[in-house]
Amino acid sequence: MSPLEVNSRPSKVLPLYLTAGILLLCLLGFFSPLIPADVWHTSHNVLVFPGIILGFIVFFLTWYGTIRMNGMHITILSLAILWVSVLDSAHLLTSPLFSQTSIPEKLIVWQLYWVFSRLIWACGMLYAAKTRLNGAACSTMQKAVLAFAVLLITVFTANIYLSTYLWPFAEFSRIVKTLIQLVPYSSILVQMIALFLLSAQAKNHSAYHFLSRAIVFGILTDGCFAIALHNPTGLSLVGHVFRLFAYYYLLRAVYIIVIRKPYEEVETMKDEMEALATNNEHLYQASLKQCDLMEDTLAKLGTLISSRLNLDDTYRAIADMITDMMDASQSCVALAGENRALLQVVATHGISAPPEFVPFDDSLAGAAITARKAQIVNDLTCRPELFRPQLIFSEIQAIISAPLFDGKQIIGGVEAYASEKNAFSLHDCLLLQALGRHAGAAIASARQYEETKVRLSEEQFLYQISQAAASTMDPDTILAQCLPFIMQALYADSGICLTCSNTGDLLFIKATINYECDVKEIALEHNQELAAVIRGLKPGLIAASELPGLNAKRIEGAKLLSLPLVVDHHALGVILLSWQKNQQPEQCRLSFAALMAQQIALGLEKAQLYNQVKAMALSDGLTGLANRRNFDMFLEAELRRATSLKRPLSLIMFDLDRFKSYNDTYGHLTGDKLLAQVGQILCQNVRGIDLPARYGGEEFSIILPECSNAEAMVIAEKIRQSVELSQFPDSQGSFSARITASLGIATYNPLLAPDPPSKEQIIAIADKALYRAKEEGRNRVNNATVLG
Repeated sequence: MSPLEVNSRPSKVLPLYLTAGILLLCLLGFFSPLIPADVWHTSHNVLVFPGIILGFIVFFLTWYGTIRMNGMHITILSLAILWVSVLDSAHLLTSPLFSQTSIPEKLIVWQLYWVFSRLIWACGMLYAAKTRLNGAACSTMQKAVLAFAVLLITVFTANIYLSTYLWPFAEFSRIVKTLIQLVPYSSILVQMIALFLLSAQAKNHSAYHFLSRAIVFGILTDGCFAIALHNPTGLSLVGHVFRLFAYYYLLRAVYIIVIRKPYEEVETMKDEMEALATNNEHLYQASLKQCDLMEDTLAKLGTLISSRLNLDDTYRAIADMITDMMDASQSCVALAGENRALLQVVATHGISAPPEFVPFDDSLAGAAITARKAQIVNDLTCRPELFRPQLIFSEIQAIISAPLFDGKQIIGGVEAYASEKNAFSLHDCLLLQALGRHAGAAIASARQYEETKVRLSEEQFLYQISQAAASTMDPDTILAQCLPFIMQALYADSGICLTCSNTGDLLFIKATINYECDVKEIALEHNQELAAVIRGLKPGLIAASELPGLNAKRIEGAKLLSLPLVVDHHALGVILLSWQKNQQPEQCRLSFAALMAQQIALGLEKAQLYNQVKAMALSDGLTGLANRRNFDMFLEAELRRATSLKRPLSLIMFDLDRFKSYNDTYGHLTGDKLLAQVGQILCQNVRGIDLPARYGGEEFSIILPECSNAEAMVIAEKIRQSVELSQFPDSQGSFSARITASLGIATYNPLLAPDPPSKEQIIAIADKALYRAKEEGRNRVNNATVLG
């Protein structure tokens, strides 16, 4: 109960006062004629004076105890009491006790002052009851009405005083007497209305309780005066006593409103301020704790963004931070992928069996992503359709979720879970919203770092492959050196390199790692799946069972990655890779694998072109034998080698007999065919270390390293016989023509010759032996003097 509320029973007290007053009026009515006139007048003035004092006290208390603009209603009441006191003072001063003569005009003025003071009192009580004394600031209209009322009362008071001098007394007397009789009843009526209004508006407020008592005693006062106007006049003394009680209770009501109520309001405000200060202290401590947590989280996020953690470590760190910041039991980080209906779970905290995916449409994370702001569900019994991870020892009751932002793009969502209801607040929602933006930036940074590492690694592998391909002109060496790099780049466990034949129907095995090959070549007609990948000129997967001759350390039924080596829409070969754990590279890595295969193919093509150009530069275009330039370089090198190793070296000079006649008979085109066929005969009848060459025209030469003179004679005789027995093309397109050859031999033996011969010397000796063979009849072998 408020301090301004009454603990007594005001509804029963007011009728008691009213009944007691009426009984007192009846009782004193019988004894009033016994009071002498002098005693009556003296008692009257004595009772009027305390009322005037109380009136002025009420005025000063209300006038100086309230703020003019905010307590305007109390101010109006104080002005009413002031005018009542002023009229009471005028009434006292015009009393017959202070006048030696009882002039009728003076008595009428004396009575007018009194009845109008009572009327103003009644109006003031009505105003107080109507406004309940605690209204807000007064409006302009109310101020204007107040000023008009003050002016009216002032004019009326002056009129009372001046009317006896300005107006004819007879006319004034008739009007005033009637007015004096009616005003007390009007005052009673007005106060009865005020009492009714007050009892209907505030029954339990102590100030209004005392105001009601003041009105009751005001009613009794006016009742006494109304009766005293007729007789007996002694009742006016009782009225003045009631008037003192009315002032007393009005003073108590004003005291409560003006002094006690503001004091209690200050005390209440003080308590509220202390409670507010305590609450602010708690909020301040909570905000400090939250700021520390936020600073720690932001510091961790800054570390994540600036550090070189891989993506998995970043995901786990974000899940841990979400759990700590939300004071949750579990958390989950899920990212959007190609499948828009599912979010892929990349990290969890506190979940023993984490899900692989979160359904977009049936999850709070999906709703947060759609709304682009954080969402809260503090009671999942209201949303049973929402997805939640299944826990072993507890059940999730509340979820909070926020989207992950990478700039303006949403890349996924985060969720935090609690085992109790109403675990999250709007403040947590705002925090998680901010954390989602920073966490998205950290994930983007980690992704960029991972992509940069992958790109640098790819560039490094491409550099190593290009260096390996440029370091040699041997195709087999290129494949052997590049295979480890491409396996390392794709994390393969086994690999094999194959090259295509000129016809494209065979694959030759050139390099292997962790493969056991039972064959040296693979026919594509028996491996249609591999042939289709090669013809498609793009990377593809083939079944391991397609290549039964290749045994790698892999799981049965695994797929092999086929990387065709393609240049200018032409396959030069293929690289096959396999994995022990039945894995394959991702789609983005396949493009990198194709790029590495292209680099290897370019190096392989360059080596092949180089070897082709080299062969064209050092061989004869017609016969395929070494040309004169190649012959000279090889002979000089073998002479130096024979000298250093002390090993013999032989040289055969070979010339066709009557070749001009053959050309004249069958034509030069047929003669070219004969020369090409002779080149094949020479290749078939020499050793692998020997070098047959076309020396010029129809003349050939053969360099025989590590060959003595006797061995050279055997080889030369074998060649001569093969030419003699062979059939050569004729002009009819058949092979019916015959031709013979003459051969000369020169041998250098370092054990016998102190100084090695020059290239020109050994050629000249063999050439002289050739000419002697022709002089001796052709189709024979002539052995020159052995050098040394």
